[in-house]
Amino acid sequence: MGKPKQYIESAKNIILVVLFVTTMLLLYFFWGSPMADSFRISDIIGEEPSEIPSYREVTQPARIDVHFGEGNYTVLEEQDIDAWEKCLQLLRGLDPEGVRALEEITAEQFDRIMEFRSILYRFHYEMPLDTFLKKYELQEIPGANEVGDFSLIGFSSGSPESLFIYSRGKDKYYRIVYDQPHASMEELLSTVEDMVNVSYFRIGTLVGRDDNRTLVPLDLSTSLEEVAYSQEFENLNTAEVKAFAQTFFGESFDFVRKIEESKGTHIYMYGYGEKVLTITAEGRVEYKNKETPQGSQQNYFDALDSALQFVAAHGGWQTGDGMEMSPVVQYSRAVESEKRKGYRFVFGMQLLEEPLYLERSHSIMVEVIHGQVTQYLRDMIEIEEEEFREQTDGVERQAFSAINMIAQNYPYIASVLSEKGYDFSSLTGEALFDAISDLIISVSTGYMKPDHGEEGDNVLIPAWIVKTDNVMIYFDLYDAEPLGHTGLLES
Repeated sequence: MGKPKQYIESAKNIILVVLFVTTMLLLYFFWGSPMADSFRISDIIGEEPSEIPSYREVTQPARIDVHFGEGNYTVLEEQDIDAWEKCLQLLRGLDPEGVRALEEITAEQFDRIMEFRSILYRFHYEMPLDTFLKKYELQEIPGANEVGDFSLIGFSSGSPESLFIYSRGKDKYYRIVYDQPHASMEELLSTVEDMVNVSYFRIGTLVGRDDNRTLVPLDLSTSLEEVAYSQEFENLNTAEVKAFAQTFFGESFDFVRKIEESKGTHIYMYGYGEKVLTITAEGRVEYKNKETPQGSQQNYFDALDSALQFVAAHGGWQTGDGMEMSPVVQYSRAVESEKRKGYRFVFGMQLLEEPLYLERSHSIMVEVIHGQVTQYLRDMIEIEEEEFREQTDGVERQAFSAINMIAQNYPYIASVLSEKGYDFSSLTGEALFDAISDLIISVSTGYMKPDHGEEGDNVLIPAWIVKTDNVMIYFDLYDAEPLGHTGLLES
C-alpha cells in the first residue's frame, strides 16, 4: 500500500523541479540578456520605423576647396552644383586597366601640384578607400587597400591624368596616375569660375607666411540671425516620452525600473544596468548597452547602415514638430571595446544650407560594435520653419573678419586646446598665434546652440566655427566673442 504514496511524492518532486526550472528561465528571460536583438519599434507600437536616410545622403564632403590659380580660392557648399556627384561620376567612369601607377608623394609635391587650378573634396573624418569604392559601385583602383583610409580626394590641372588622395591617419599623400586626363574636372572648374563666389585666401597669405594653407573668406556678408528653438522633449511625463523609452526595451518594458531624480532626470534601467536610458530635464537623451555584442565585425558602411536604422527606430531622424533638417556625418572614428571593433558616428543637422552645432554635445551620436549599438546620444531641437525663414531672409550684414577673429581670440583657442592635452606653455605672442593657426583645419559659418540656455533664452546663435582635429570652437559671427566649444571625442 506504500507504493502509490511513494509515486505521488516522486511526482510532486518532479513537478517542483519543473516549476523551479521554469521560474529560473522566466527570470533569465526578463532580466537577462537574450532580448538583445529582439527590440523593434514595429513590434512595440505596431508602426514602421521612420524614414531612413541613405548612406549617400549622410556622406558628404565637409567642404570643397576650389583653386582658380594665382592664389584665388573659393569654397563650395555641399549643395552647390552637385559638385560631389560630379566627382562620383568621374570615379565611376575611370578604367582600372588605365592605371599606370599608384605612388606615395611628399606633402611638398602635393602642395606644388595644387598650385595649379585644382579642386579638393575634404572630409573631417576617414573612410576605408576600398570599402568606399565597393559601396558606391565605383571602378576598382588597383592598390586601394595599400592606401587604407582616406579623408581627401583631389584633382589638379597640373597633372590632369592624376587622382590625389590623402590619408590623415597615416599622414601620407598618394597619386594615382591614369592613361587619360580627367576632362570633367576641368569642366567643373570652369563652371565654378563662372559663378558668383565668395573669395577665400590662405591664412598664410594674409599674415605673411607661406606654409599655412587653411582657407578663410576675406569678406563675408550674411543674413543669419538668432533663431528660437525648443527641445524635442520638454516635458518628460508624457505618453510621447514613454513610447520613445519603450522602443529601447520592447516587451520587457514592464520590467524596466524607472528612477526620477530630484533635478528632473528620468532613468530607465533594464536588468542589472546592462541597458540604461537617461533623459535629462533639458531633453538630452543617452542610451548605453553594456551587453556583450553577439554579432560579427562590420566594415565602415555596414556599421553606418546599422546606426542609421537604429536612430530611425529610436526617435527617428526628424522631430515630431518643426522644420525638417538634413543629417550628415560630421565626424567618425574607429572604436574598440574588449577586443571587439566598431565605429562611432557623430551626426550633424543642416538647417537648409547652414550646419547646426551644439556646445559640448551633438545632435546625434551612435556607437556601433559588432552590429550592436552600445551607445546612443540624442540632443535634438525643434524650430518653426516659418519663423526660421523670416529670421534668415532679411538684409545681409557684414560678418566679423575671419582672420581678425582668429587674431583676436588665439589665446582663447589655446586655452581650449590646452584642456584637450596640447602644450603651449613655452609659446607667446606671434609664436603662439602661428602654432594655433597651424592647428586650424577649417573656418566656416553655422548655427550654434549654447549648452543648456536659460529658460526664455533658447536661441541659436550665428557663429564662426573654427575646427581643429578633435575640437570645434565657436565665436559670434558678428562680434567674434567666444561662445564655447565641443570636443569630437567626447560622448
